[in-house]
Amino acid sequence: MSETIASLADILHPLTPEEFFRDYHGRKPLHIPGAAGKLASVMDWRTLSGLLGQSGLWSSKSLQLVLDTRILDAPDYCRPGLDREGREAMMADLDKVGTWLRRGASLVCNDIDSLTPGLKAVANALEQGVGGKAQANLYCSWRAHQAFGSHFDTHDVYALHVEGQKTWRIYQRHFEDPIAHPFFKTLGQEFHDKHKGPVSLEVTLKPGDVLYLPRGWYHDALASAETAIHIAFGLTSVIGLDLISMLFERAVQDPVFRRTVPRPDAPDGAMAEHLAALGARVAEYVREPAVVQQFAAFMRGYHYDRGSLDLPGDALAKRWRRRNANLKVTRGPAGWQLGDDRRAVPIPPGAEGPVSWVVGRESFTETELAQAHPGLNEKARRQLLTDLSNMKVVEVA
Repeated sequence: MSETIASLADILHPLTPEEFFRDYHGRKPLHIPGAAGKLASVMDWRTLSGLLGQSGLWSSKSLQLVLDTRILDAPDYCRPGLDREGREAMMADLDKVGTWLRRGASLVCNDIDSLTPGLKAVANALEQGVGGKAQANLYCSWRAHQAFGSHFDTHDVYALHVEGQKTWRIYQRHFEDPIAHPFFKTLGQEFHDKHKGPVSLEVTLKPGDVLYLPRGWYHDALASAETAIHIAFGLTSVIGLDLISMLFERAVQDPVFRRTVPRPDAPDGAMAEHLAALGARVAEYVREPAVVQQFAAFMRGYHYDRGSLDLPGDALAKRWRRRNANLKVTRGPAGWQLGDDRRAVPIPPGAEGPVSWVVGRESFTETELAQAHPGLNEKARRQLLTDLSNMKVVEVA
């Protein structure tokens, strides 16, 4: 029986989010066995075939083929054409794609997290439950053909296995918090093979299983059944470098940072003294309430907006809008709570996902709320909106 994914708790079940954050998040890999129907709403063969049939979606960037660790060149499986915006592009030739699949090439569909309701539900659940921006790639592999060599990712990976079986090897060594920077992106396969260390964990994923890999952990995978499909949701979080980027605009307003830096050969260590003064000024910035509030707002808005329309209802439906952009959902000693820097109120168990979704948007319709959280029935949805309206969290736009 197909289950519906509506929250982080649904993805992690039977592990609880509290256990996940306490023992695994950002610390070590985790394999969560699941029932066969747990992820059936996310992807299956029929859905994948239907997506591939929408040929206008697939260019050499959005669809790739990989045969025994070699990424095929676009002319091998694409033809010149026009994309949906009328721009010249190499568009996937599905007849050629099928030929390569029969030869054992793995299929990679990139950036698919908004293409179906099931994919959107998982991406939204990860963003709301963990924080960050979620992006998804689908990998379809065949027995005894390995798509990629051993590597690490620069984002956390939540691999949802939906068809067949695939054996993953996770290695002992890992980089500490790599990021999407050329320094980490251009390390060659020889480097990875030399530094990955011995295998520390080997698991075979089956339909319904979830594998969590913190960024930086070396791994590879090989289909161990005739076919295998998994969807890797990559979650990119806010990091300290984002603060540095934000502080640039703050520094532009400060004459100290606009002042010419003393020459290296200036007397009495003037250059070093000036640099120290700049560092001290940055330390003052991060204590300014306005800077803290700006960064908090940046973090709350750090997600993708996957809008939707359900016509004709949405053309006639009323919209709701958020009244306070400073509200946020947090985990307190007694459970989930909604509040700002001054006070917070408890959230009923199970409602933290929908509440987080609501306060993370400037405006929305009830239909959008229903699609984002299909596990919330109509009665509960209406009651939630009524409660939030009475609390002056939202109002009719």
